[in-house]
Amino acid sequence: MENQKTTGGQSFIYGATIMVVSTAIVKILGALFRIPLANLIGEDGMGFYSTAYDVYLPIYALAMAGLPVAVSRLTAQYVQRKRYADVRRTLRVAKLAFLVTGITGFLLLMLISYPFIFITGNSGSLYGIFAIAPSVLFCCIMSSYRGYYEGLRNMYPTAVSTIIEGAGKLVLGYGFAFLIMRYYGNPTVNDPMFVKATSLAAAGALFGITLGTAFGALFLIIRHKVPGDGITAQMLIQQDTADSDKVILRSLVKIAIPVVLGSLVTNIASLIDVTMVQRQLTAAVEQSPDVFRNIYAGYLRQRTDADIPNFLYGIYKGYAFTLYNLVPTITSVIGVSALPVLAMSWVKNDKEEIKKNIESMVRVTSLLAMPCGIGLVVLAHPILALLFNAETVDISAKILQILGVTAIFAGIMSPINNMLQAIDRQWVPVRNIAVGAAIKIIVNLVLVRIPQINIIGAPIGTLCCYIYICTANVICITRYSKVHPNIISSLLRPFAASLVCGGAAYLSNLLLCNLVNPKIAVVLAIIAAAVFYVISLILFKAFTAEDLLSFPKGDKLVKIFEKIAKKG
Repeated sequence: MENQKTTGGQSFIYGATIMVVSTAIVKILGALFRIPLANLIGEDGMGFYSTAYDVYLPIYALAMAGLPVAVSRLTAQYVQRKRYADVRRTLRVAKLAFLVTGITGFLLLMLISYPFIFITGNSGSLYGIFAIAPSVLFCCIMSSYRGYYEGLRNMYPTAVSTIIEGAGKLVLGYGFAFLIMRYYGNPTVNDPMFVKATSLAAAGALFGITLGTAFGALFLIIRHKVPGDGITAQMLIQQDTADSDKVILRSLVKIAIPVVLGSLVTNIASLIDVTMVQRQLTAAVEQSPDVFRNIYAGYLRQRTDADIPNFLYGIYKGYAFTLYNLVPTITSVIGVSALPVLAMSWVKNDKEEIKKNIESMVRVTSLLAMPCGIGLVVLAHPILALLFNAETVDISAKILQILGVTAIFAGIMSPINNMLQAIDRQWVPVRNIAVGAAIKIIVNLVLVRIPQINIIGAPIGTLCCYIYICTANVICITRYSKVHPNIISSLLRPFAASLVCGGAAYLSNLLLCNLVNPKIAVVLAIIAAAVFYVISLILFKAFTAEDLLSFPKGDKLVKIFEKIAKKG
C-alpha cells in the first residue's frame, strides 16, 4: 500500500494531512517533554537550555528544512520526467553529500561553542551545546532520506521518523534531566549547587534530543532497505541515459545554496535573540537595576543582577516561545507537502493547476495559522497557567499575546517560502528574510535596551520581522507565478471564521471561570472554540469540496459537511 503511494504520489492535501497529524503528535510529545522540563529546572534552567538550543537551531534547520528541499525538488522533477534511474542516483549522491555536511556542522558547532558563550555571557549553556552537537550529523543523514521520499510524494517515512525522534527526546531527554536534578537533591535558587545542577540537567535534556535524532536516522535507513521506494526494475530500464553524479551534485548544490540560506535566515529571529537579547538586557540592568527590581518585584528573590538576563530569557523562550512555535512548525510541514506537487505543475507549465495548487496551499495554511494565533492572543494567560506551574505566568502571558499575532504571519510565511522554491525562485525568500532580520535587529537594539520595556522588545521585534516577510512573500509569489489567488476565499473567509473562533474562546473561558476550576475552564473553552470554528468554516464557505476530497476519506467528509450545511 505504501509503495503504491510512493510511485503514484499523494495529493498535496493528503500528504499535508499526514505531515500535520504527525507534527501534531510530535508537538504533543514535545509538550510532554518541555512543560515538565520547565517545571523541573525552572526559568534559570530553561535559560541554559534555550541558549544552547538556539545556537543549534539554525544548523538543525539547515539539515531538516533546507537540505531536504533540494533533494525533494530534484527528485520530483526527475519523477515527472520518468527518469527513475536519476531518481535513485539522487539519493545516493545526497547521502554522501549530506554525510560530509553533517560532519562539518558537528565540528562547526563544537568550534563556535566557546566564542558563543563569550558573546552571550551565558557560560552555563556550554554543557548543553556539547550534548546536542552530535545531533547535527544524524539530522543530515535523515535529511537525504526524508527529502527523497518527499520528492516521491510519500510523506510516511518523514512522518514516522519525526515521531520516533520526538518520542526519544521525551523519554530520554526528560529522563536524563530528572535523574540529574535528583542526584543533586533538586536544589532551590539559594542552594550553591543550583546553577550547576540546572545547567547539567539542561544538557541532559539536550542529549536526549541527540539520541532521538539517532533513532530517527536508524529507522529511515532500515525502512529504505526493507520496503524500499516502490521503483521497479521495469521503471528503471525505461531511461536510456542517466545524469552523472557530478551533474546531480551540481543540480543539488544549485538548488540547495539559496534554500539553505533561506532556511538559516528563517530561524534568524532565534539566532538574533540568543546573540543580542541577553547582552542588551545585561546593559539595561547595569543602567537601571532598580527599574528591573521594581518591575519584577517578588520574582527575582535570591537572584543577583547578573542572573536577571538569563532568568528573563528563560521565561521568554522556555514558556511563551514554546507555545508560539507550535504554529509555524505545524504550517511549515504544509510547505513540505506542497513543494513537490507545485514543482511538478511548474515543470509541466500547467497554469490552471499552478493556480489551483497555490490557492489551496494558502487557504489550508490560513485555516490553521489564523485560529491558532488568535487563540494564543485571547487565551495567553489561562493556557500558560494550565501548562506551567510557574509564578512568572503574568510576564510570559504578555509576551505570548504579541507572539500570538506573530504566529499568524510566521505560519503563512513558511509554506510560501516553499512555493517560491518550487517555482525556481529560491533566492527570493532569502532576500525577504534578510530584510526582515535587519528590521528585527533594529527593533531589538532600540527596545530591549530600554529598561521599562526590556524582554518585551524581543517579541515585538519578531512580530515586525514576520509582518514584513509574510507580506513580501505574498507579493512575490503573485508576481513570479503570475497567479492572483482569490483573496476572499484564501485569506478573508478563514480570517472571519478565526475571529469567531477567538471570540468563542474568550467568552467561553470568561463565563466558565465563574463555574468551574480555571484549568478545566480553559480546556472547555478551547473545545467550544473548535466547535464554533468548524461551524463558521461551513457558514462562510471557507473551504471547497475539492479541498475535502483531497483528504483521506474525503468523499465521506464531503457528505458529512453537506448534511451539516443543509441543516444550518
